[in-house]
Amino acid sequence: MHKITRSILAASVVLLSQLPCAQAAPQAGVSQFAGPYVGFKLGVNNSDASGAFNKASHNTVFPGFTAGYNFDVQRFVVGAEAFADLHHGSTTFKDAGIDAKFGMPFNQFMPYIRAGFTGDDPDTRFHWGLGVDYKFAEHVSAVAEWTTDSSHHDGTKRTNNSFTVGVQYHFN
Repeated sequence: MHKITRSILAASVVLLSQLPCAQAAPQAGVSQFAGPYVGFKLGVNNSDASGAFNKASHNTVFPGFTAGYNFDVQRFVVGAEAFADLHHGSTTFKDAGIDAKFGMPFNQFMPYIRAGFTGDDPDTRFHWGLGVDYKFAEHVSAVAEWTTDSSHHDGTKRTNNSFTVGVQYHFN
C-alpha cells in the first residue's frame, strides 16, 4: 500500500477507537444504527481505463471489509466508516479509505449517502455512493450499496463502479 493509504487507515483506526469514549450514555429514542459496527461485503466492480494505459470495461468479483461508528443527530444518523475493497482485477487494484455517512432511519431501514476518500493505486481520490441498511436482528444488518470513484493520473483516466451486498455486526 502507498504511504498515504496507510496514513488514512491508521488515522481512521485511531479516530474510530476513540469514538465510543466520546458518546454519551444511551438514551431513549436512540436509533438501531447508532454505535460501532464491523462488516463483510461481497461485490462486483466495473472498471475501465483510457489514455496512456487502456483497459476495456470489465467486471471483477471481490470481497471487502468495513468498520465504522454512527451517531444519532436528531432524526439523522451521521458516522464514519473505514473500508477495504479487495478488487485486484480492477483498473485501480485494491482500494481502502474512509467515508463520512449520512442517513435517515425509517424503523429497520436506513437509506444513506457516503462520501470520502479512497486510494492505493494509482492515487488517492474522491469516493462517494448510495446505500441502504436493513436491521433484521438486534445486532445484525444487511447492507446494499453502490459506490464510485475516478482517477486522472499519469495520463490515464480510470473509473470504478462497485455494487456490494454485505452483513454488519452492531455492538450496540
